[in-house]
Amino acid sequence: MSLRRARRTPQNPPASPSGQQIEAMVVPPVLPQILLEAVDSDTLIATVNGDKLSATPIRRSDIAQTLAELVARLGSPTRVEVRELDGSIHADILTPPAHRPRSPFAPPIDAPTVAVLPSLLEFTANGFVPGEDVALALVLRHASADPTGTARALLDRGEKPVVTGEVILLGRISGTTSVQRID
Repeated sequence: MSLRRARRTPQNPPASPSGQQIEAMVVPPVLPQILLEAVDSDTLIATVNGDKLSATPIRRSDIAQTLAELVARLGSPTRVEVRELDGSIHADILTPPAHRPRSPFAPPIDAPTVAVLPSLLEFTANGFVPGEDVALALVLRHASADPTGTARALLDRGEKPVVTGEVILLGRISGTTSVQRID
C-alpha cells in the first residue's frame, strides 16, 4: 500500500472573488535586478540589469514612481536593492501591477483612429425673440395623430441618428418653429 498522494493540478485557472479568471504571472528563472546606489543623502543612481539607467541621479522623492515604471516595463517580478552610504543594503522583490481587464466602453484595440473633419450645415430662420434659446432638433421619423389629436412617438435609445431628412428650429420662448430640409 502506497502512502503517496497523486499530485493534483487544477483543471481551470484560479478565479478571483468576483468570478473573473486570474492570469498566472510568469516568473523568469533569473529575476531582473534594479540596483539603487546612494550618491548622497537625497540622490541615488539606478542600474537595471547592470546597465546604468541615466547619467542624472534620481531624487529619493522620485524613487517610487521610477521603480513602478521600471517594474511595469520589465513585466515580471524584479529584485530591487538599495545600497546606502553607510553600507547597509535593503532588498525586496517587487511585482508589476496586475493586468486590468479592458473596459467594455473602451474603443476596440484594432480600430483605427480616424480624424473626422467636421461637415457643417447652416440653418437660418426669422421670427425669434432676440436672445432667446433656439433648439435644433433632428427629425428621425414622422407619426400621425389619432382621431382625438394625440400623437405618440417611440424613441429607441440604441438608435444612432443619421443626419438626413429634416431639422426643426424651435424658439423656446416665442414658440416660433421652422422646419427645413437637409440637402
